Amino acid sequence: MKISVKLIQNENEIIANCPELDINCYGSDKDEAIRRIGSVINFYINSAKELGLDVENLNEITIDGEKKSLVLTDFERASNETIN
Repeated sequence: MKISVKLIQNENEIIANCPELDINCYGSDKDEAIRRIGSVINFYINSAKELGLDVENLNEITIDGEKKSLVLTDFERASNETIN
């Protein structure tokens, strides 16, 4: 699965928007917004798998047009390992 994240400056915060999954997160800076949306995207994908939905693995993400990788936290790695 390929998804994109767009960063939008909104007054004193940054909004991270993933249009493919209809997800928005905010942060006080770009790093925080990206970290938060990464966590929500991983939660979204893991939850869909737990519900038995056929979900492609996330293999590419672009942030404001640049290919990036989202770092999984230890909690998210453990969650991924327990899903069949």
